[in-house]
Amino acid sequence: MTSMVGEFSAPQSRIHRIARTATVWLFIAVLAWSPFPLGGAISWGAGLQEILVALCWIVWVAYSATSRGGAGWSGTGAVIVPLVLAVLVLAWAGVQMLPGVPLAWIHPVWTMTSEALGRPVQGAISLNPWRTQAEILKLSSYVMACWLAFRLARRHETAAALLNAIIVICAAYALYAFVLTFTGFSQTELFYITPLKSTFVTGPFVLHNSFATYSGLGALAAVVKLFSMGSQSIAAERGGRQLALTILQFCFGRGAFVLVAVLLTFSGVVASASRAGFAATMCGVVALALTSLLVNQRGAARLWAGAGALVAVLPLLFLIVFSGDTLTDRMAQLLDAGVTENVRLTLWAAANRMIADAPLLGLGLGTFQDAYPLYASQVLPYVMDKAHCDYLEFAAGLGLPAAIAWWSAMASLVVLCLRGVRVRHRHRLYPILALGATALVGVHSSVDFSLQMPAVALLYATILGLGTAQALPSHNRP
Repeated sequence: MTSMVGEFSAPQSRIHRIARTATVWLFIAVLAWSPFPLGGAISWGAGLQEILVALCWIVWVAYSATSRGGAGWSGTGAVIVPLVLAVLVLAWAGVQMLPGVPLAWIHPVWTMTSEALGRPVQGAISLNPWRTQAEILKLSSYVMACWLAFRLARRHETAAALLNAIIVICAAYALYAFVLTFTGFSQTELFYITPLKSTFVTGPFVLHNSFATYSGLGALAAVVKLFSMGSQSIAAERGGRQLALTILQFCFGRGAFVLVAVLLTFSGVVASASRAGFAATMCGVVALALTSLLVNQRGAARLWAGAGALVAVLPLLFLIVFSGDTLTDRMAQLLDAGVTENVRLTLWAAANRMIADAPLLGLGLGTFQDAYPLYASQVLPYVMDKAHCDYLEFAAGLGLPAAIAWWSAMASLVVLCLRGVRVRHRHRLYPILALGATALVGVHSSVDFSLQMPAVALLYATILGLGTAQALPSHNRP
């Protein structure tokens, strides 16, 4: 009987390992592909990313079905509240696009449309149900990606593999961006007959702001990895000479690749000449530093070792920053409120009027472009498809209750990461990275819309899931 059980469990174990390995590598492949089609700015690029994430989900379900003892679902209780909140928000967005809602919920624009056409038109809460549907699919794919990263990264080996993959992918795209710049080629030339030329370094993205956010996330991942490796390799208790020697050995030995990744990704942020992207990245770095100081109060040796690794990098970073003439010029422009700043103020004012008009129901997720002509105070010679503030645009689209529920779901994951940093004694770099990444995208989202780029959102969702997974106690791990 025992031999029969062993013969049965062996093939099942092999299927289990194959399904898990396939899920991890397929997920990494999606992360590697997502920035290439202009970061998902073109509709088919975003759609393909959603399909690939769904395929990862299907493979993961197969892995979970072959896992013994429910290992594929262990620790789910810790994230059940944010998961339920996210599902409820997506369900409300689905209600926004459906016909048949109470007449009082339907926006007056549908009545105006019916009168203009001279025939009945079935209305909805959303001003454009098709756009709302497209945004629901995007948000659903980000929730699935965050869940996949959380589930897969419950094992530290997989968490390390995902972090290494993120660093390699971001560094490779930063290098690719410089190659495009030096050759005078634009990524849009691969996808459009009439390419969109930019005076800034944009890499595979259309806008330099999106590239700055993406590179900034990669830079934070590389810095965290460098700090962790440096704390294990640099001798800080044997005098200054030994410290300098071990720093050199680390920088030109074991830590060389990660150091190059740090320089490439930070160079990408600076070369993008995005003022908000640079400032947000620095906020992320400050968040990493403050969190590291808090958790290393009792480990002075490790703190000094990590600081030694950072000191070795700082001179190179200063060279990069001060050589960024374009960024310096754009920073100086902040002293003069130019056209861009005035446009932002106009967009924010319109978004505030949208929120005031429909604070509970919203105007439909993703419908800012359709709503802007109805709430604009002035006509601008541009397509106003983004509010340049994700918070205002999200609240205007979903309504305040749903928007607050979504932000609460994200905040609860951040709280889990904060708790993990305080109570965990190993693998703290993952929740620390999640906190730094949240600071970066949180600051940048207040003045821009990089998080609406599918590739950027996918990367952040992965980092947040990764950090949450390693923030939980070890006894909850499979």
